[in-house]
Amino acid sequence: MNQKETIYIVGHKSPDTDAVCSAIAYSEYLKHKGIIAVPTICGELNPETKYVLEYFGVEEPVNMCSIKDKKVILVDYNENSQGFINLEDANVVEVIDHHKIGFSSSNPIRFEIRPYGSTATIIAKKLFNSTTFKITRPIAGILLSAILSDTVIFKSSTTTSIDVKIAEELSKIAEIEDVQRFGIELKKKKSSLKEMTAEQIIKADFKSFEVGNNSFGIGQIEVVDLSEANERKNELIEELNKIKEKENFLFVILMVTDIINEGSQLLLSNGCESISFNEEIKDNSVYIKGMMSRKKDLVPQIMESIK
Repeated sequence: MNQKETIYIVGHKSPDTDAVCSAIAYSEYLKHKGIIAVPTICGELNPETKYVLEYFGVEEPVNMCSIKDKKVILVDYNENSQGFINLEDANVVEVIDHHKIGFSSSNPIRFEIRPYGSTATIIAKKLFNSTTFKITRPIAGILLSAILSDTVIFKSSTTTSIDVKIAEELSKIAEIEDVQRFGIELKKKKSSLKEMTAEQIIKADFKSFEVGNNSFGIGQIEVVDLSEANERKNELIEELNKIKEKENFLFVILMVTDIINEGSQLLLSNGCESISFNEEIKDNSVYIKGMMSRKKDLVPQIMESIK
Protein backbone atom coordinates (compact mmCIF):
# COMPACT_ATOMS: atom_id res chain seq x y z
CA MET A 1 0.00 0.00 0.00
CA ASN A 2 1.13 3.54 -0.82
CA GLN A 3 1.73 5.11 2.58
CA LYS A 4 1.14 8.66 1.30
CA GLU A 5 -2.29 7.99 -0.20
CA THR A 6 -5.41 7.99 1.98
CA ILE A 7 -7.27 4.70 2.24
CA TYR A 8 -10.92 4.70 3.31
CA ILE A 9 -12.17 1.74 5.32
CA VAL A 10 -15.77 1.05 4.39
CA GLY A 11 -18.49 -1.12 5.92
CA HIS A 12 -21.90 -1.96 4.51
CA LYS A 13 -24.94 0.33 4.42
CA SER A 14 -27.11 0.25 7.58
CA PRO A 15 -23.85 0.18 9.57
CA ASP A 16 -23.85 -2.17 12.55
CA THR A 17 -21.44 -2.57 15.45
CA ASP A 18 -19.26 -5.15 13.69
CA ALA A 19 -18.78 -3.08 10.53
CA VAL A 20 -18.17 0.18 12.40
CA CYS A 21 -15.85 -1.15 15.10
CA SER A 22 -13.89 -3.31 12.66
CA ALA A 23 -13.29 -0.27 10.45
CA ILE A 24 -12.11 1.82 13.40
CA ALA A 25 -9.81 -0.85 14.83
CA TYR A 26 -8.26 -1.71 11.46
CA SER A 27 -7.65 1.96 10.70
CA GLU A 28 -5.68 2.25 13.97
CA TYR A 29 -3.63 -0.79 12.99
CA LEU A 30 -2.84 0.67 9.55
CA LYS A 31 -1.94 4.07 11.04
CA HIS A 32 0.52 2.25 13.29
CA LYS A 33 2.13 0.93 10.09
CA GLY A 34 2.41 4.46 8.68
CA ILE A 35 -0.61 4.26 6.37
CA ILE A 36 -3.15 7.09 6.21
CA ALA A 37 -6.41 5.26 6.93
CA VAL A 38 -9.87 6.75 7.56
CA PRO A 39 -12.80 4.70 8.90
CA THR A 40 -16.08 5.74 7.27
CA ILE A 41 -19.81 5.13 7.51
CA CYS A 42 -22.78 6.15 5.42
CA GLY A 43 -25.86 6.66 7.56
CA GLU A 44 -26.81 6.94 11.21
CA LEU A 45 -25.28 4.73 13.88
CA ASN A 46 -27.75 2.49 15.70
CA PRO A 47 -28.21 2.97 19.48
CA GLU A 48 -26.06 -0.06 20.31
CA THR A 49 -23.08 1.16 18.29
CA LYS A 50 -23.41 4.68 19.69
CA TYR A 51 -23.41 3.25 23.22
CA VAL A 52 -20.28 1.18 22.51
CA LEU A 53 -18.29 4.13 21.14
CA GLU A 54 -19.37 6.41 23.98
CA TYR A 55 -18.66 3.74 26.62
CA PHE A 56 -15.08 3.28 25.44
CA GLY A 57 -14.47 6.92 24.47
CA VAL A 58 -14.00 6.32 20.74
CA GLU A 59 -14.88 8.89 18.08
CA GLU A 60 -17.50 8.09 15.45
CA PRO A 61 -16.15 7.38 11.95
CA VAL A 62 -16.34 9.99 9.23
CA ASN A 63 -19.80 10.04 7.64
CA MET A 64 -19.34 10.14 3.88
CA CYS A 65 -21.40 8.40 1.24
CA SER A 66 -19.31 9.07 -1.86
CA ILE A 67 -15.93 7.40 -2.23
CA LYS A 68 -15.74 7.29 -6.01
CA ASP A 69 -12.24 6.70 -7.42
CA LYS A 70 -10.72 6.49 -3.94
CA LYS A 71 -8.78 3.59 -2.47
CA VAL A 72 -11.00 1.56 -0.16
CA ILE A 73 -10.83 -1.45 2.12
CA LEU A 74 -14.10 -3.32 2.57
CA VAL A 75 -14.89 -4.71 6.02
CA ASP A 76 -17.85 -6.93 6.95
CA TYR A 77 -19.19 -7.15 3.40
CA ASN A 78 -18.03 -7.82 -0.14
CA GLU A 79 -21.22 -7.84 -2.23
CA ASN A 80 -22.12 -4.80 -4.31
CA SER A 81 -25.80 -4.96 -3.32
CA GLN A 82 -24.96 -4.51 0.38
CA GLY A 83 -22.80 -1.40 0.08
CA PHE A 84 -23.51 2.29 -0.32
CA ILE A 85 -20.90 2.60 -3.06
CA ASN A 86 -20.70 0.98 -6.47
CA LEU A 87 -17.65 -1.23 -6.12
CA GLU A 88 -16.89 -0.75 -9.81
CA ASP A 89 -16.39 2.98 -9.15
CA ALA A 90 -13.96 2.46 -6.26
CA ASN A 91 -10.41 1.18 -6.14
CA VAL A 92 -10.83 -1.75 -3.73
CA VAL A 93 -7.41 -2.75 -2.40
CA GLU A 94 -8.41 -5.16 0.37
CA VAL A 95 -11.39 -7.13 1.72
CA ILE A 96 -11.82 -8.48 5.26
CA ASP A 97 -15.10 -10.29 5.85
CA HIS A 98 -16.88 -13.30 7.32
CA HIS A 99 -19.66 -13.62 4.72
CA LYS A 100 -19.85 -15.58 1.48
CA ILE A 101 -17.77 -14.35 -1.43
CA GLY A 102 -19.68 -12.05 -3.77
CA PHE A 103 -16.88 -9.88 -5.12
CA SER A 104 -14.42 -10.14 -7.97
CA SER A 105 -11.55 -7.90 -8.99
CA SER A 106 -9.50 -7.62 -12.14
CA ASN A 107 -6.48 -6.79 -9.97
CA PRO A 108 -4.75 -8.93 -7.33
CA ILE A 109 -5.75 -7.64 -3.89
CA ARG A 110 -5.57 -8.72 -0.26
CA PHE A 111 -8.68 -10.81 0.34
CA GLU A 112 -9.38 -12.46 3.69
CA ILE A 113 -12.60 -14.34 4.38
CA ARG A 114 -12.91 -16.40 7.55
CA PRO A 115 -15.89 -18.50 8.73
CA TYR A 116 -16.05 -16.72 12.08
CA GLY A 117 -18.98 -15.14 13.88
CA SER A 118 -17.77 -11.60 13.23
CA THR A 119 -15.31 -9.57 11.18
CA ALA A 120 -14.03 -8.14 14.46
CA THR A 121 -12.64 -11.57 15.31
CA ILE A 122 -10.51 -11.50 12.15
CA ILE A 123 -9.28 -7.97 12.92
CA ALA A 124 -8.53 -8.83 16.55
CA LYS A 125 -6.46 -11.86 15.48
CA LYS A 126 -4.39 -9.60 13.22
CA LEU A 127 -3.76 -7.21 16.10
CA PHE A 128 -2.87 -9.98 18.54
CA ASN A 129 -0.46 -11.47 15.98
CA SER A 130 1.36 -8.16 15.52
CA THR A 131 4.63 -7.94 17.43
CA THR A 132 4.58 -4.13 17.50
CA PHE A 133 0.92 -3.06 17.81
CA LYS A 134 -0.38 -2.61 21.36
CA ILE A 135 -4.12 -3.18 21.77
CA THR A 136 -5.50 -0.41 23.98
CA ARG A 137 -8.55 -0.69 26.24
CA PRO A 138 -10.78 1.30 23.82
CA ILE A 139 -9.80 -0.85 20.83
CA ALA A 140 -10.21 -4.06 22.82
CA GLY A 141 -13.57 -2.82 24.07
CA ILE A 142 -15.06 -2.00 20.69
CA LEU A 143 -13.79 -5.26 19.15
CA LEU A 144 -15.23 -7.25 22.06
CA SER A 145 -18.54 -5.41 21.64
CA ALA A 146 -18.60 -6.19 17.92
CA ILE A 147 -18.04 -9.89 18.55
CA LEU A 148 -20.76 -10.00 21.21
CA SER A 149 -23.13 -8.12 18.91
CA ASP A 150 -22.64 -10.21 15.78
CA THR A 151 -22.62 -13.58 17.58
CA VAL A 152 -25.65 -12.52 19.68
CA ILE A 153 -23.60 -13.07 22.86
CA PHE A 154 -22.32 -16.40 21.45
CA LYS A 155 -25.85 -17.75 20.88
CA SER A 156 -25.83 -17.46 17.08
CA SER A 157 -25.12 -20.58 15.04
CA THR A 158 -22.29 -18.63 13.37
CA THR A 159 -20.28 -18.56 16.63
CA THR A 160 -16.98 -20.45 16.63
CA SER A 161 -14.58 -21.40 19.39
CA ILE A 162 -12.19 -18.80 17.97
CA ASP A 163 -14.77 -16.03 18.53
CA VAL A 164 -15.14 -17.09 22.16
CA LYS A 165 -11.38 -17.34 22.71
CA ILE A 166 -10.62 -13.96 21.14
CA ALA A 167 -13.46 -12.34 23.12
CA GLU A 168 -12.02 -13.72 26.36
CA GLU A 169 -8.62 -12.19 25.58
CA LEU A 170 -10.16 -8.86 24.59
CA SER A 171 -12.29 -8.73 27.75
CA LYS A 172 -9.14 -8.80 29.89
CA ILE A 173 -7.70 -5.76 28.11
CA ALA A 174 -11.09 -4.01 28.02
CA GLU A 175 -11.55 -4.65 31.76
CA ILE A 176 -14.96 -6.27 31.27
CA GLU A 177 -15.31 -8.88 34.01
CA ASP A 178 -18.78 -10.23 33.15
CA VAL A 179 -18.90 -10.62 29.38
CA GLN A 180 -22.42 -12.09 29.29
CA ARG A 181 -23.85 -9.26 31.36
CA PHE A 182 -22.09 -6.65 29.23
CA GLY A 183 -23.45 -8.31 26.09
CA ILE A 184 -27.01 -8.16 27.39
CA GLU A 185 -26.55 -4.46 28.19
CA LEU A 186 -25.49 -3.90 24.58
CA LYS A 187 -28.56 -5.67 23.27
CA LYS A 188 -30.88 -3.72 25.53
CA LYS A 189 -29.59 -0.52 23.93
CA LYS A 190 -30.50 -1.86 20.51
CA SER A 191 -33.77 -3.61 21.37
CA SER A 192 -36.11 -0.77 22.35
CA LEU A 193 -38.52 -0.07 19.49
CA LYS A 194 -40.58 2.66 21.15
CA GLU A 195 -38.84 5.66 19.58
CA MET A 196 -38.38 4.04 16.15
CA THR A 197 -40.64 4.27 13.11
CA ALA A 198 -41.60 1.05 11.33
CA GLU A 199 -39.15 1.88 8.53
CA GLN A 200 -36.33 2.52 11.01
CA ILE A 201 -36.95 -0.83 12.70
CA ILE A 202 -36.80 -2.70 9.39
CA LYS A 203 -33.86 -0.74 7.96
CA ALA A 204 -31.74 -0.59 11.15
CA ASP A 205 -29.91 -3.76 10.10
CA PHE A 206 -31.07 -4.47 6.56
CA LYS A 207 -29.43 -6.46 3.79
CA SER A 208 -30.49 -7.30 0.25
CA PHE A 209 -29.68 -10.57 -1.46
CA GLU A 210 -29.59 -11.32 -5.17
CA VAL A 211 -31.22 -14.38 -6.72
CA GLY A 212 -30.90 -14.49 -10.49
CA ASN A 213 -31.95 -11.11 -11.84
CA ASN A 214 -34.08 -10.39 -8.78
CA SER A 215 -33.44 -9.62 -5.13
CA PHE A 216 -35.09 -9.82 -1.72
CA GLY A 217 -34.49 -7.98 1.52
CA ILE A 218 -34.17 -9.04 5.15
CA GLY A 219 -34.10 -6.73 8.14
CA GLN A 220 -33.11 -8.04 11.55
CA ILE A 221 -33.60 -6.57 14.99
CA GLU A 222 -32.60 -8.22 18.26
CA VAL A 223 -34.85 -7.85 21.30
CA VAL A 224 -35.01 -9.16 24.86
CA ASP A 225 -38.68 -10.07 24.33
CA LEU A 226 -41.15 -10.00 21.45
CA SER A 227 -43.93 -7.94 23.04
CA GLU A 228 -43.13 -4.56 21.44
CA ALA A 229 -42.78 -6.08 17.97
CA ASN A 230 -46.00 -8.08 18.35
CA GLU A 231 -47.90 -4.94 19.36
CA ARG A 232 -46.76 -3.27 16.13
CA LYS A 233 -47.00 -6.34 13.90
CA ASN A 234 -49.62 -5.00 11.47
CA GLU A 235 -47.80 -1.68 11.13
CA LEU A 236 -44.50 -3.45 10.44
CA ILE A 237 -46.01 -5.82 7.85
CA GLU A 238 -47.61 -2.86 6.07
CA GLU A 239 -44.19 -1.17 5.94
CA LEU A 240 -42.57 -4.37 4.62
CA ASN A 241 -44.98 -4.31 1.68
CA LYS A 242 -44.23 -0.63 1.03
CA ILE A 243 -40.48 -1.35 0.93
CA LYS A 244 -41.10 -4.36 -1.34
CA GLU A 245 -42.95 -2.22 -3.89
CA LYS A 246 -40.71 0.83 -3.60
CA GLU A 247 -37.44 -1.09 -4.03
CA ASN A 248 -38.80 -3.76 -6.38
CA PHE A 249 -37.96 -6.74 -4.14
CA LEU A 250 -39.44 -10.20 -4.59
CA PHE A 251 -40.31 -10.01 -0.90
CA VAL A 252 -39.09 -8.43 2.34
CA ILE A 253 -38.80 -10.12 5.75
CA LEU A 254 -38.24 -8.67 9.20
CA MET A 255 -36.45 -11.09 11.52
CA VAL A 256 -37.25 -10.20 15.14
CA THR A 257 -34.74 -12.21 17.15
CA ASP A 258 -35.43 -12.94 20.83
CA ILE A 259 -31.94 -13.25 22.34
CA ILE A 260 -33.23 -14.55 25.68
CA ASN A 261 -35.52 -17.35 24.43
CA GLU A 262 -33.35 -18.00 21.35
CA GLY A 263 -35.73 -17.86 18.43
CA SER A 264 -37.03 -15.45 15.79
CA GLN A 265 -40.43 -14.12 14.82
CA LEU A 266 -40.49 -13.60 11.06
CA LEU A 267 -42.80 -10.90 9.74
CA LEU A 268 -43.43 -11.42 6.04
CA SER A 269 -44.40 -9.17 3.16
CA ASN A 270 -46.46 -10.47 0.27
CA GLY A 271 -44.50 -12.74 -2.06
CA CYS A 272 -43.23 -15.21 0.54
CA GLU A 273 -45.68 -17.97 -0.44
CA SER A 274 -43.03 -20.15 -2.09
CA ILE A 275 -40.77 -20.22 0.98
CA SER A 276 -40.92 -23.33 3.16
CA PHE A 277 -40.41 -22.46 6.84
CA ASN A 278 -41.52 -25.88 8.18
CA GLU A 279 -43.84 -24.02 10.56
CA GLU A 280 -47.39 -22.71 10.15
CA ILE A 281 -47.59 -19.16 8.81
CA LYS A 282 -50.41 -17.16 10.38
CA ASP A 283 -51.27 -13.58 9.41
CA ASN A 284 -47.95 -13.09 7.56
CA SER A 285 -45.97 -14.18 10.62
CA VAL A 286 -44.16 -17.31 11.78
CA TYR A 287 -42.05 -18.08 14.86
CA ILE A 288 -39.03 -20.36 14.42
CA LYS A 289 -37.36 -21.64 17.56
CA GLY A 290 -33.57 -21.71 17.46
CA MET A 291 -33.28 -19.34 14.50
CA MET A 292 -30.72 -16.69 15.45
CA SER A 293 -28.63 -15.98 12.35
CA ARG A 294 -29.84 -14.31 9.18
CA LYS A 295 -26.74 -15.48 7.32
CA LYS A 296 -26.59 -19.09 8.46
CA ASP A 297 -30.18 -19.95 9.43
CA LEU A 298 -32.61 -17.90 7.33
CA VAL A 299 -30.93 -17.05 4.01
CA PRO A 300 -29.96 -20.68 3.14
CA GLN A 301 -33.53 -21.79 3.89
CA ILE A 302 -34.90 -19.13 1.56
CA MET A 303 -32.40 -19.92 -1.20
CA GLU A 304 -33.26 -23.62 -0.99
CA SER A 305 -36.97 -22.82 -1.37
CA ILE A 306 -36.79 -20.43 -4.30
CA LYS A 307 -33.87 -21.76 -6.34
